[in-house]
Amino acid sequence: MNAWLQRMLAQDAPSLPLAWAMQLDLSLGWALVLALLGSTLAWRLPLPQRRLVALVLAVWALLPGPLSPDYWLGLAFHAPSLTAMLLCAGLVQRLLFPAGLRRSWPRDGASAAARLPAGSLGLLAVGVLLGYALLLDTFALLPLSLYAWGFSPLALLLLLALFLLPWVAGAARERPHALSHWLAPLALLLFAATRLPTGNVWDALLDPWLWLLMHGLLLRQLWRRWQVGR
Repeated sequence: MNAWLQRMLAQDAPSLPLAWAMQLDLSLGWALVLALLGSTLAWRLPLPQRRLVALVLAVWALLPGPLSPDYWLGLAFHAPSLTAMLLCAGLVQRLLFPAGLRRSWPRDGASAAARLPAGSLGLLAVGVLLGYALLLDTFALLPLSLYAWGFSPLALLLLLALFLLPWVAGAARERPHALSHWLAPLALLLFAATRLPTGNVWDALLDPWLWLLMHGLLLRQLWRRWQVGR
């Protein structure tokens, strides 16, 4: 039992992704981010033109060498997390290929956001607090190395169990098409299969830009719930 627990907590021999897979993940990640950014900024254009803008930006990011934006974005920010990549892919699909999604995309966005299940709201809060904990760990202000623990198999299992709680509790089954329900579990499963982007589970789950976005989403949800409850 002790030997099994030691293997589950081991951090000294992490399983790392292959070099070519890391480069592919870097290019694909920023391609998705730029495609979402382009389709969002071009929202006034007709749908075919928005698709063209997103495609051009995505192909540009996939080009090799310093002429591609992913080269410089990778130097500054490394690769987006798997969660961010899945979020961008889901939003790009909803923005550029909306057919068949009208039933699951409420007209009243404000009321739909206010009805976000408490479990999903709680997991969003957990993600924000986790980012602060990792930030404190960066400055060595915690009694343990939280980031290094992300290389252990036990961290992956515990996080997967945590983010599957909405499905176990039944909250996720009420809105099975909501991005918030399947993003983290799917990102963790992809990490288990590929070890991308760095072999550390925290990098697969969070990145600085996604963490900042989660602050905005959490504050927005809390504000709307307060308005509804007044």
